[in-house]
Amino acid sequence: MVASAHKTLPAYSQAAVLLAQATRLDFRRLQRAFEATYTTSPAGAILASIDASRALLERDGERLLARILEAVAAARARLREVPGVDVVEGEGIDPTKLTVSLAGTGAHGVAVEEDLIAAGFPVEMADRDTVVAQVTIADEPQMIVRFTEVLIASIEAHRGQPRVLNEAAGWIVTPEQRVAPREAFFGEAETVAFAHAAGRVSAELVALYPPGVPVLAPGELVTEHALATLVAARSDGVRVAYAADPALRTLEVLRLD
Repeated sequence: MVASAHKTLPAYSQAAVLLAQATRLDFRRLQRAFEATYTTSPAGAILASIDASRALLERDGERLLARILEAVAAARARLREVPGVDVVEGEGIDPTKLTVSLAGTGAHGVAVEEDLIAAGFPVEMADRDTVVAQVTIADEPQMIVRFTEVLIASIEAHRGQPRVLNEAAGWIVTPEQRVAPREAFFGEAETVAFAHAAGRVSAELVALYPPGVPVLAPGELVTEHALATLVAARSDGVRVAYAADPALRTLEVLRLD
């Protein structure tokens, strides 16, 4: 398993660790694969930051994690007091994340995110109905309190008519694979008008970010549902990622001949 060390741990950006249970796989084969794909010019500062983060966890990890768990629990309790706000929590939910549903408040998550960024609080993701904040061991409890109050103030500033929760497009579009991904990726492609792409086979990857899950991938059938979902999400302020035309005027599809 490859795990990031720069999201919840204070390692440099791009830092990651490879975790392996050597008794359950061929460690020598793993080592050969790693050496074949690993850069020959590793950044020493990034590697050092990984080791420093590991040492920090070993020395102070229990205290730092206990501190953020307590702070996040308090933030959830405070947010539950806000009318219309639904806080996602429970078994299987990452206890260090603040996942807030805004549908009941009528506030738009993208507008709330802009307010948070302006206040110095970038979040992990936001769409129309959801804001997700990732808390790390480097975050002081006072900062989490401040973030929570800024979030509440923004929700109140953008409060409107409650609405039905809109599921993220990446989760509600069921892919229909027509051509193997490799064949589609290297196949002959042509550009067609986005509105006329239904029924064709996609030659490109199109995802909405967040959540970064593909709505279309090479080799998948382009459906009316997928097209409508992408257009609706883009109109709602969600960023279109990886597409050759992020404005969704055109789409790359496989040639019919």
